[in-house]
Amino acid sequence: MRLLPLFALLLSCSDKPVQTPPPPTGWRPASVEAESQGEGDNFWWRLTSAGNRLLAMTGMGDIWISDAYSSGFRKMEWKWPGTPYSFVAEGDSVWVGTEEPGRVYKCRITNWACLDLKVPDPDSFHVAYVGKFKGQLIVSTGAYKVQSIWRWKEGWNDWAQGFPEDIAFYRTLEIGDTLWAATWSNGLWYRVGSEPAWKRQLSPRLTWVLGPDSAIAPRGLAWHSGALWVAYQTGDVVRMPQAKPPYQDFKNCRSVNGSYGECKKTPINLYTALSYRDRLYVGGYYGAAPYVLDDRTGFLIPTEIAGWCWNDYAQCGGKRTWDLVGLGDTLYSASSRYIMKIPLSEVPSFQPSMMDQFHWSSDTSWRDSVLRRNNPIGW
Repeated sequence: MRLLPLFALLLSCSDKPVQTPPPPTGWRPASVEAESQGEGDNFWWRLTSAGNRLLAMTGMGDIWISDAYSSGFRKMEWKWPGTPYSFVAEGDSVWVGTEEPGRVYKCRITNWACLDLKVPDPDSFHVAYVGKFKGQLIVSTGAYKVQSIWRWKEGWNDWAQGFPEDIAFYRTLEIGDTLWAATWSNGLWYRVGSEPAWKRQLSPRLTWVLGPDSAIAPRGLAWHSGALWVAYQTGDVVRMPQAKPPYQDFKNCRSVNGSYGECKKTPINLYTALSYRDRLYVGGYYGAAPYVLDDRTGFLIPTEIAGWCWNDYAQCGGKRTWDLVGLGDTLYSASSRYIMKIPLSEVPSFQPSMMDQFHWSSDTSWRDSVLRRNNPIGW
């Protein structure tokens, strides 16, 4: 039985070139277009950087690498056992985790040669996540109701102490001497490098449901302005000052009898978060384009106003933002249909006119007090 949820089993991307000229300003395509507009059998899914290169992955494991920034994207031939699923890159190297069979490879980008690092798990295990902590490789693998966590330090070392037996990583973030791990369906975990075991962070009180396990699906992690920010699949964006309670839940709109009226909300689902050049971004589904935080007011601004769609909405960047990367003076987004890009100088900033445009209330006392009280549960 496969370890990962069905929606994550994404399919490959086409080689066909982009037919529509990009818009002159704002968001524009940086890659070839996925067939069926990225909604059928094709998704752009994962995105990372190595030096001035971009590396992108599709759901079926095709790996694309640029020459510099977004120029010269090309699909790399994969001839080793296993289908790529996760990767992390640095310099001229990329570490690739695969499924069916589960392997971990260290690959050199320039001559595209890969070495099997022989992770000590059976081939039936899938490598759900590959990341770095203190310059060392961290790998999360698993099969049905069983998982492993390995750390490479002069060989593979078991690093799963204290972690649930049937949960895999979705994303990690290194902050100082601590590694934070967002899991598929068991909340947020952390491990201090000098301590012997993982610990689970207390669940925040999200507004959509009650209960101590309400925050089971964190997806995006970012460190911004002295706080850990977590974007949840539920659409909640939570700020944890110094990564400690009390938490603060950020929203654009207040629900009245289950309705938001014309108020411009944040996405229904969130999959990624990024802090880059002193600005915080989150991305997900409906809306599809990333949102950017205005630190002063606390509103999350939809960047779709910077040309996410063009040609009378016949062309759009995609319906889901899965991943975000900042490189140089540009923000890049893996957004199903294209790898999209926008110069940082063209990312929208808060304007007073947005209050009327998006039907935002100037009274944010509900957000600044009620949603921050007794949070997390049990605190």
